[in-house]
Amino acid sequence: MLYLLRFLLLSCWSLLPLAGRAQPTLTPAQWRQDLQATLDSLLQKDRSFRPAEAAAFRSRITALRDSVALKTTPELIVGLARAMALSGNAHTRLYLVRNRTALRRYPIRVWWFAEGLYIVKTTPAYAELLGAKVEQLAGHDPEKLHQWVTPLFAGSPTWARYMSTYSLTSPEILQGLRLLGQQDPLRVRVRMRGGGVRTVQLSPLPFAPTNQPTEAWWDLAPTHPGRGARWQSVLPADTTKLPLYLRRPQQGFWQQYLPTEQTLYVHYNRAGNLPGQPPVDSVGRQILRQLRTRPVRKVVVDLRFNTGGNLEVGQAFFEALGKATQQCGAQLYGLVGRATFSAGLYHLAQLRLAGATLVGEPAGDSLDYWAEGGNWVLPHSGLMLHYADRFHSYSAAPHPEVPPAQVWLDLAVPDLTPTVPVLLRAQDYLAGRDPLLERVLAP
Repeated sequence: MLYLLRFLLLSCWSLLPLAGRAQPTLTPAQWRQDLQATLDSLLQKDRSFRPAEAAAFRSRITALRDSVALKTTPELIVGLARAMALSGNAHTRLYLVRNRTALRRYPIRVWWFAEGLYIVKTTPAYAELLGAKVEQLAGHDPEKLHQWVTPLFAGSPTWARYMSTYSLTSPEILQGLRLLGQQDPLRVRVRMRGGGVRTVQLSPLPFAPTNQPTEAWWDLAPTHPGRGARWQSVLPADTTKLPLYLRRPQQGFWQQYLPTEQTLYVHYNRAGNLPGQPPVDSVGRQILRQLRTRPVRKVVVDLRFNTGGNLEVGQAFFEALGKATQQCGAQLYGLVGRATFSAGLYHLAQLRLAGATLVGEPAGDSLDYWAEGGNWVLPHSGLMLHYADRFHSYSAAPHPEVPPAQVWLDLAVPDLTPTVPVLLRAQDYLAGRDPLLERVLAP
């Protein structure tokens, strides 16, 4: 009877449309074929698995393949994500929400602050929850849930914080972890901003497929429209009342001179040239010109939201910026956070080599990691895997196990730990303050 019930659940629960196309209901045989394809091909493409992790991956995928008739679709998706994360490499992953949307989400957006998990955006129907602290999700403490979702994606502890904001707001993830029934609403207990405790029940938003990235840090910026719904922010949309780091979330590269502090603030939140915006080379020339023509005591480069892209586009500029800052006798600072990742991490390493003081929380990855590679789509589910095949070595540590042909970048950065550790507190965010920039500008 249990076998029959699980089979019916699997057969009746249709995987939501992926990549904008209708997705047929998968039979156990089709899931087995997808998992067998993963078993046959992933390790031939990806280079980040060490022998022990590769053996664990084969074992995990084999067990998953052999038990498909006893698992629901969310359980299979969660199982596949866990297996990919065994690499220990954050670029080796199953795409679920951040890089493209393969799952539904609830009508709230959350962020981890120093004091805990808070609701920063909602759909209009739940605006009264804005600014509330989450005390329970699905009957569990958020920190406990964080421990359960962390194994779905590899990476540093701060990157796990970043990725959990997606996982904790996805019904399929919670169902796959057996924390929520497939037809159950999500019960959320919050401490309201004005005081008092309230429990609400949330149903998922309609599925809104997209092949485009969805960054969790967008939820901090009231003027960013986000995806999948009309969003309302806890902060005012008047940019004059916002700290600099939240004023232009859709502009990839910009600068502002602060005359009173004689400080040049540079914000680079996406590595590469963005459509419809000035190219990086052009903005970079304007910034270097400012250093030659204005009195500049401090140069602040904000990379806290730079999750990557094409590092080659800004590589020459960051090298030139380090030299120009030294020549004019200014102090160089790099603002870093959990979303500083991939190409953003490389540019942070460039700043560190140029003598920058790093301010913020630890970045989203280690100094040495595997990246590049490509995407691979499973034949029946349409789920997309990303494999990594080029090594980035930013530390001075030797890596004799990596063939020289697979080393794409080699630096010798002593450390990327913030010299001045600063965590963003909810009370600062809600008050429209930026404690990182305030620390830099302090006399």
